[in-house]
Amino acid sequence: MHFQQGVALYNDGNFNAALAEFNEAYRLHKTSGVLYNIGLTQKSLFRYGEAIDTLGQFLAESTALAPERKTEVEQLIAEMRALLADVTFDVLPPGAAVAVDGRTLGQAPLPKALGLAAGSHQIDVTAEGYKPVRKELLVTAGVPMALHFALELIPHTGKVHIVASVPLSTVSIDGKSIGYAPVDAELGTGGHTLEVSAAKYAIHREELVIAAGQAREVTVVLSAALHKPRIYERWYFWTPLVLVVAGVGVGLGVGLSQPQPLAGTLSPGVQGVN
Repeated sequence: MHFQQGVALYNDGNFNAALAEFNEAYRLHKTSGVLYNIGLTQKSLFRYGEAIDTLGQFLAESTALAPERKTEVEQLIAEMRALLADVTFDVLPPGAAVAVDGRTLGQAPLPKALGLAAGSHQIDVTAEGYKPVRKELLVTAGVPMALHFALELIPHTGKVHIVASVPLSTVSIDGKSIGYAPVDAELGTGGHTLEVSAAKYAIHREELVIAAGQAREVTVVLSAALHKPRIYERWYFWTPLVLVVAGVGVGLGVGLSQPQPLAGTLSPGVQGVN
C-alpha cells in the first residue's frame, strides 16, 4: 500500500511525501525495486549525494537487472555526480550534529566527505552545552571544499573585579573570604552576597548578581565606623560616683566636727549643776 501511495504522490509532484511512503515501504519489505524509486525521488529533491548512494545500493542488490536498466541507472549516477562538490567537515566537539538545509546528515567526526549539489546551502552544527553555529555555503560543482567548525561552550559563570575605597580591604563572597581588594572572582550565575570590611570602617554588604558570560567591575565605598564610647566615657557612668563621693564628704564633715561650748551664765567656781 505504501509503495502505491508513493507512486501516486511522486506523479503529483509531492516528492517529500512520496519519499516518506517509499522509505516506509522499504522498511516493511526490503526489496531492491523500492530502492530505485527512493533514488529517483531523492534526485527530484536535489538530494544528489543521497540519490547516488541509494542508486548504488540498488545496483549492488539487483543481481538480475537487465543491462539497459543498469546502463540507465549508471548514467543517472554519472550525471548527478557531475553536479556535486565534495565537502569535508572538521568539527569540534566530537558528537556534534551536522545538518545541511535542515536535515541532519550525521555526527562529528563524519566518516567521509559529503557530496553537496551546486548552489546555496545552509549548514548548522549543534551540540548540547555549546553555542550553535550556522553558515551559509555556496557550492560550485566539481570544486571540493573543507569546512572547520569549533563550537564555543555556553558559559555558566561570570567574572567580577571588585575594588574598594580602602586598599587591602577584606572581600568575602557568600561568607567565604576570597582575598584583599582589588580582587577578581569567577562566580556561578545568580545572586551572591558580597561583604567588604576594613579596620575602623563599617562592614559593607550588598547583593551581587552574576549573568552568564558577564564581565563586570564593582566599586565599594566604605564608610567610617561610628565611634562607640567606652563605658567610662559615658556621662551616666560618672554621675553615681560623684554622688557617692559627695556623700562621703558630708559624712566625714559631720563626724570630724568638734562640739562648741554651751553659752550660759554660770559663775566662776561653780562645780556642778543640780
